[in-house]
Amino acid sequence: MDQKGVSWHALSSQDVIQHLETDVERGIKTEEAKKRLIDKGRNVLPTGKRKTILGMFIDQFKDFLILILVAAAVISGLLGETTDAIVILAILIINAVLGVSQERKADKALDALKKMSVPECEVIRDGSLQKISSEELVPGDIILLHEGDYVPADLRLIEVYNLRIDEASLTGESMPVEKVTEPVAEDLPITERVNMAYSGTIVTYGRAKGVITETGLNREIGKIAQLLEKEEQMVTPLQKRLAGLGKLLGYLTLIVCGVVFVVGIIRGEEIFDMFMTSVSLAVAAIPEGLPAIVTIVLALGVTRMSQHNAIIRRLPAVETLGSATVICTDKTGTLTQNQMTVQEVFQMKIEEKEVQEQPFLPSETLIQIGVLCNDSSIIKNNGKVQRFGDPTELALIELAEKNGYSVEKIREDFPRLDEVPFDSKRKMMSTLHEINGTRRILVKGAPDVLINRCSSYQKGDQKIPLGEKERQLILKTIEEMARKALRVLAFAEKEIPDKKKISQDDEFDLNFCGLVGMIDPPRPEAKQALKEASSAGIETIMITGDNLLTAKTIAQDLGLVQSGDEAITGQEMEKLSQDTLIEKIKHLRVFARVWPEQKLNIVEALQKNHEVVAMTGDGVNDAPALKKADIGVAMGITGTDVAKEVADVVLMDDNFATIVKAIEEGRVIFDNIRKFVTYLLACNIGEIIAIFIPILIGLHRPLVPVQILLINLVTDGLPAMALGVDSPEPDIMMRKPRNPKEGILNPQSMKIIIFNSIFIALSVIIAFITGTAMGGIETGRTMAFVTLAFSELLRAYSFRSEKRNFWQINLRSNLYLIEAALLSAVIVLITVVIPSAARVFSNVPLNGSEWIYTIVFSFISFFAYEIWKLWNKNRFQ
Repeated sequence: MDQKGVSWHALSSQDVIQHLETDVERGIKTEEAKKRLIDKGRNVLPTGKRKTILGMFIDQFKDFLILILVAAAVISGLLGETTDAIVILAILIINAVLGVSQERKADKALDALKKMSVPECEVIRDGSLQKISSEELVPGDIILLHEGDYVPADLRLIEVYNLRIDEASLTGESMPVEKVTEPVAEDLPITERVNMAYSGTIVTYGRAKGVITETGLNREIGKIAQLLEKEEQMVTPLQKRLAGLGKLLGYLTLIVCGVVFVVGIIRGEEIFDMFMTSVSLAVAAIPEGLPAIVTIVLALGVTRMSQHNAIIRRLPAVETLGSATVICTDKTGTLTQNQMTVQEVFQMKIEEKEVQEQPFLPSETLIQIGVLCNDSSIIKNNGKVQRFGDPTELALIELAEKNGYSVEKIREDFPRLDEVPFDSKRKMMSTLHEINGTRRILVKGAPDVLINRCSSYQKGDQKIPLGEKERQLILKTIEEMARKALRVLAFAEKEIPDKKKISQDDEFDLNFCGLVGMIDPPRPEAKQALKEASSAGIETIMITGDNLLTAKTIAQDLGLVQSGDEAITGQEMEKLSQDTLIEKIKHLRVFARVWPEQKLNIVEALQKNHEVVAMTGDGVNDAPALKKADIGVAMGITGTDVAKEVADVVLMDDNFATIVKAIEEGRVIFDNIRKFVTYLLACNIGEIIAIFIPILIGLHRPLVPVQILLINLVTDGLPAMALGVDSPEPDIMMRKPRNPKEGILNPQSMKIIIFNSIFIALSVIIAFITGTAMGGIETGRTMAFVTLAFSELLRAYSFRSEKRNFWQINLRSNLYLIEAALLSAVIVLITVVIPSAARVFSNVPLNGSEWIYTIVFSFISFFAYEIWKLWNKNRFQ
């Protein structure tokens, strides 16, 4: 199978099929597909070059202060301080290894996130329709395209039904191109190859079948892949703000460390010792790793969300989720189960039948319309059942099968000759067939729309003019079905002899054939999720294409509205000015018979009221609203590729409860980031004060460089990371949504940082003075070192909650923190208890009374913060 230099557009579809050694109806075999995948490679474009592990390691030493410290350690070694030099370099190398580990962990998590977002497509292999990842497509695969799909690879079209494709991403042409299947001239440019569909373009209307001709780099988009090679880094506003905060703190720390250096020299300390102390303090105190830790916490949060069926496509969405004040949700499939079952059938002068155990008695015409004017299919293979298509249409297939009809035979006997696809504004679909020697247009759609296009109705074999009495009977039946929360579809047909093509103009003067009422029960978990959202200060608005009565009934069943609450239709909404809608929307919770374009107006009106809006959607026309919303949420099961592409979040189960869970997770992530940032800054500022004050008042340095660096390595980093994955606070979904403009450090956080850093410094200084008095400068430094280390480890537990005291928190709910604290404590003890390690870190063994004093001093800041929390709690109560 040689593909090089073949002008696919110039060949007939049959020649293309032969050339690619495939079959239109059966596709290629799975074994052959595997061989072609090995031969041609995966259907992906190359990504930007990744850093090697060595490159990442070298990057850890590019920080100016780290380089100064390395140089200082080398000089120290040359001056005879070999032990100090080796220890400092060893700590820096360990730090660099941990930095590389964090980077790789973040990269892997983000790679997993990208893999979750790979679209699937419908392909025919081994004679059956199946869904596979677009990355696994190979030349010769037969695929189906529908409205809203991204074209996954270059393909030659072999069947088209009113197909239009937006090729702006490839050619720059803004108008969708109408496609055909006939061969075109070989020398035509891409813009005129109307029988081809190219990777990355979008199906805006109709459907098609095509054969893959090129994949991977051989696609047209692959030929310009060098423009895409630089991989976009996902940086969130929070990461940018933290990077800015880190820089600001860095500058302030450098100034303070400079003052420490100058004051130390004035007080008589050795210049080189003070230089090493100042640089070590700066390295330890500047939180240069904050953005990296945030990336890991965000990525881990994204992984947890994926386990709850919410795929985050853009990291900034994680932050915004925690601020959501309104969820605008579709009804079908999101609040309901999206498992349609036909409950009632209405035909003129024929009593409606309930579908339970007994089969229906719908007319053959109604069954034919339900099966033929239908794009879904149910495939049974080796006991396995696969459903493709919209649940509403699948229910019509099941209706036919329950009544003993063969869907395959009906479709084989009366093939589709042409169609006018469903349109969300027109709310109907039409197909053309030849039935019993006569060409007929078959139509199904919204009953309140379709009934106005009917001039007759079917009674047995007769067509009778549709009078006002009959029209009112039909409308009354629609209303009764809607009151039972049934989704209602109307069916109609018309003879159109000698027509080869149909258009929207043919959808008038129709013959009414009947109504079908389907039940789509509310999801059992939806009611609880709505209550949870309400407790969290989040309003829910239901937006549906169903009629008003059905929408209100479902909303009442779910507890979203009361019987007297106002609801509005798209038609009524169209008559409102934007200002009126902005005011009215404050009290509206149900929108019915809304077309997708109006979702954008709803989002804009809510945002004018300063709401943070999460909007769900699945269709092509939902894309503008999804993009405009603060959080666009696409449906993973029923959603089109276009909707998924513009969305921030994709729900793999199309479930409203998943949105609420994602919002909760967004709040937890932000809460945890605030915890560890506050903790780190309190530690770092406490260290600076603890060293600065003694030097300022004429005392010796309470810590030496190796001790400062070890504290930074084991007691700051590990507990901070563990706080980043802490379990949620019990009241996380009882708080009001966070203001999106609120920074990571709010006034309360600043108070906590200042309070704790003062008490850390105080406990370290007291330990240093006491130890120096008890056993000399080395004992004082050892007690100060252990006090600082243990203070920070103990406070990590306090920092798990701003309000709850440590005895109210289940210690076992964060095993990572227990492990981090134990590991850090063991390392600290080794550097004191084991003589050889103690010498390396300028420590000396402590006697019993010195240990007692040290442990008591270690608890000063811990108990101070716990008392402060109690005082705050009592003050606000």
